Amino acid sequence: MIHRRGRLYPLLLLLIACGYVWLFVSNDSSRGFGWDGCLTRYFFHIPCPSCGTTRAVHAAFHGEWLDSLCFNPLGILLAAMIVVVPVWIIVDVLVGSSTLLKAYCFIERKFRSWPYAVAGILAILINWIWNLVKYT
Repeated sequence: MIHRRGRLYPLLLLLIACGYVWLFVSNDSSRGFGWDGCLTRYFFHIPCPSCGTTRAVHAAFHGEWLDSLCFNPLGILLAAMIVVVPVWIIVDVLVGSSTLLKAYCFIERKFRSWPYAVAGILAILINWIWNLVKYT
């Protein structure tokens, strides 16, 4: 568990920076990797719950909301997070507060209770079924 701002914020910034690098690299079709970024799809030939998220984030950044939802509903959430979280961290650091850490801890506590955990698991399973139907 990460319950200190000094551990959570750098980790989030690193993950978001990696996300932006992935978006940049995956946007350039001239780089032909021969791999679409999903190990589940590569090895088992079935889509994972997050398949289509990169395309969904690209679509969301271009204002193509319906396309984003069709690629993967998680994309809009992820696009919002990679824009909002760095700004939130900067504001917290400048003001000397820990509102992002408090929000993170609040959400973590909620998902430890079974109704929220079950709802989250069901949402991911429904998304996975959507991907299985759509991509296979």
